Amino acid sequence: DALQCLWVTSSSLVLRWLFRDGLLPEETYFVGFARSNLTVDGIRSACLPHMKVADGETERLSVFFSRNSYLSGQYDEESSFAQLHAHLNSLPGGQEANRLFYLALPPTVYHDVTKNIRHKCMSGKS
Repeated sequence: DALQCLWVTSSSLVLRWLFRDGLLPEETYFVGFARSNLTVDGIRSACLPHMKVADGETERLSVFFSRNSYLSGQYDEESSFAQLHAHLNSLPGGQEANRLFYLALPPTVYHDVTKNIRHKCMSGKS
């Protein structure tokens, strides 16, 4: 089964270590969503100087970043979460993938984000 991990935060380092160590299914895809206008390449460039990557881990790190995507949107706009849902459906496993949501947000936006996830982004299995 495919696993789609949606992180609503700017930090992907924990997920990277879980992926590196084989603690997540091989068919795991990581989707970042935030208000910031970022790209996966930009996130990778910002993270790499702070990552301790052994010589034998370079290929695994490339695989990890190849399974990352990022969307920018507004936390209080259902249309942003509808776009996120369409993106999640385009990934392997689509609507039937298991989805794990990790939120690292200020408490002031939790209500809007969780409401929009519930109404727009749940998989057929959730």
